[in-house]
Amino acid sequence: MAGPVASVLVQAKLTDERIADLREGIGRIADSVDGSNFWVNQRPFILLVGPEYPEAISEILDTGLPELLGWSPEDVVTFAAMGNSDEDHLLLAQLCIDVAEKQAGLIDFGGHLSIGPRPGDDEHGKAVRVENPAGTVGTLFVTSCSHYGDVVFARSWLHHADFRMVK
Repeated sequence: MAGPVASVLVQAKLTDERIADLREGIGRIADSVDGSNFWVNQRPFILLVGPEYPEAISEILDTGLPELLGWSPEDVVTFAAMGNSDEDHLLLAQLCIDVAEKQAGLIDFGGHLSIGPRPGDDEHGKAVRVENPAGTVGTLFVTSCSHYGDVVFARSWLHHADFRMVK
């Protein structure tokens, strides 16, 4: 059964060297690795590097998110949990936090979390920035497509009573 999926938007195109470093880091924490598939605590995950489809990054640019960030995403690292247990959600969040921290990236939760404003709450249909939403710390960005969070927010979200990644 497939589980949640989340990505990390990164500021620069990932070079072969940075991709090798990413895979090496996963190899250090994984029980085993087979190509893009890996297991952490016996839980299966998939790693994808690059946008899911050619227009993915331009769609993010059209939301107004880069204006709020002060930078434009150039590449994407995606993790898919192949299970849907609480542990899968937690491990997925931790994988994203690790990559976002190392790559100076922003976590794309792949949809809207159970907290924070919903699309349409803003007047212009563009991205909005929310500081410390619903008892968390950090910054959450809201677009019509997804919630995005900085590392501080994601760490805080892990300890929130309603924590769950988007499935």
